[in-house]
Amino acid sequence: MHLKSLIREKISKKYFDLFGSDPVEFTVEISPPNFGDYSTNVAMVCAKSTKTSPRKIGEKLIEAFKQDPDFENVEMAGPGFLNFKLSKALYRNLAERYSKSVEMPKVKPQKIQFEFVSANPTGPLTVGHGRQAIIGDILSRLNSAIGNNVTREYYFNDAGRQMKMLGHSTWIRYNELYGKKMAFEEDDYVADYLVDIAKSISDKYGDEYVGIWNDEVQSFFTSYASNEIFEWIKRTLDKLRVPFDVYFSEQTLYKTGLTDEAMKILKEKGYIYEKEDSTWFAVSKIFPAEDDRVIIRKNGDPTYFFSDIAYMLDKYRRGFEKVYYIWGADHHGYIPRMMAVSKALGIPDGFFNVILHQFVTLKSGEETVRMSKRHGEFVTLEDLMDTVGVDATRYFFAMMDPDTTLVFDVDLAKSKRMDNPVYYVQYAHARISSLMKNAKEKGIEYEGASLETISKDEEILVRELDEFQDVVITAVNQQKPQKLCNYAYALSEKFHSYYTDHRIVDPENMELSKDRLKLCACVKNVLEITLSIIGVSAPEEM
Repeated sequence: MHLKSLIREKISKKYFDLFGSDPVEFTVEISPPNFGDYSTNVAMVCAKSTKTSPRKIGEKLIEAFKQDPDFENVEMAGPGFLNFKLSKALYRNLAERYSKSVEMPKVKPQKIQFEFVSANPTGPLTVGHGRQAIIGDILSRLNSAIGNNVTREYYFNDAGRQMKMLGHSTWIRYNELYGKKMAFEEDDYVADYLVDIAKSISDKYGDEYVGIWNDEVQSFFTSYASNEIFEWIKRTLDKLRVPFDVYFSEQTLYKTGLTDEAMKILKEKGYIYEKEDSTWFAVSKIFPAEDDRVIIRKNGDPTYFFSDIAYMLDKYRRGFEKVYYIWGADHHGYIPRMMAVSKALGIPDGFFNVILHQFVTLKSGEETVRMSKRHGEFVTLEDLMDTVGVDATRYFFAMMDPDTTLVFDVDLAKSKRMDNPVYYVQYAHARISSLMKNAKEKGIEYEGASLETISKDEEILVRELDEFQDVVITAVNQQKPQKLCNYAYALSEKFHSYYTDHRIVDPENMELSKDRLKLCACVKNVLEITLSIIGVSAPEEM
């Protein structure tokens, strides 16, 4: 049990013994300097329910803690804060534990799905896709680490109009190789990456399709181009260290009849109607302020929304307790209609969840880069990884709140300076590794250290180490990957400060060196597991 939980549990027990009831919700926080180690507002928040002043509640609790060996003393400050000074033995026990292993908090397991990236196979992944990939990957890692049964899923639209445009665009590029110039249609893809795919087709099939355009040719070029691009996407994700358990094809929904089943359910419940030769889903029947949506167009083609209806039904049928869709902020308006779908299909509340992220601006020097996949004006995710490295790419995507726009500073990300946050954190780990190597060469081993020399500065580090479990739970509950980056940086900052102020390897003071090295081993262990969840390497030297 970590320190905050221990203090909280002890306060709750002693409060119940004193007042015969559980306390109302209270906080336990690391104290400001010179106010003990931890503080709590329990006396203030419980004053109303006990009809007792905060100071009297505090005095009774202080008396109850006098014989507790885990605390040197408990004092009252201000209007009723209780400040706890922990015993040296408690610090030693905690440091001993962290020097051996880092325990993850555990929850009652749930079957959860994260569906993210899900870019259509019409072009390479952009840096915008990269942010979503990292958010989904870290949240998947976090939930798996605390005991949830997580499925990572990539859904690709391979049955709609965009795919036909991709096929047509590739065919035009193919004809250009043989000197035939044809006009692109309004929604075609004019990006240069299709030229390489067209050359591949030409190498295999020669001029077989020059000047010929029909349904069979359309299907061939669409299938060939989408398969090539999707393999490209998979290679990029693999390079980014983002694996998926399931790649789900939109066509599956039609081939298995799930779209027909979803339509039947919604018709029986009165959510489907015909208007203007199209088929509509009555979103307004559930959310009156929202507009109804077309699911089958006049020409008989289904919309993406209809596929999404069937896809949600499929997810529910697979037994997930919660599903998370990770979308860009431009999909915000899609949330109410999907919530309406969930309710219309009779799916329980809490099943459908959305995590939105803001956009990415790529900055190099004073220049920003515009991104448009359809017109080829973009920097690919792979280009970015090649420029700044995978570690920096992942960390920079993760370190900002998804709710804020991310300005990705390329120059900072690829620098080897302490103002580069990923370099700063990794350097803390490498610095500890160097210390341990140096100590070993001098014959100093920390394993048997007693930690008897632990002082105020070491206690600060131990308290920061003990924040790890709270950070993990907060990151999961709030779905905020940046909490891990913030924590890794704060721990590294405290370590760098400690390193600057103290001589850690000192052959003339073996016991002190052993204790300090053991504490460094604790920091190293926690940094390693934190960086592993972020998906960033923990280098031994830099």
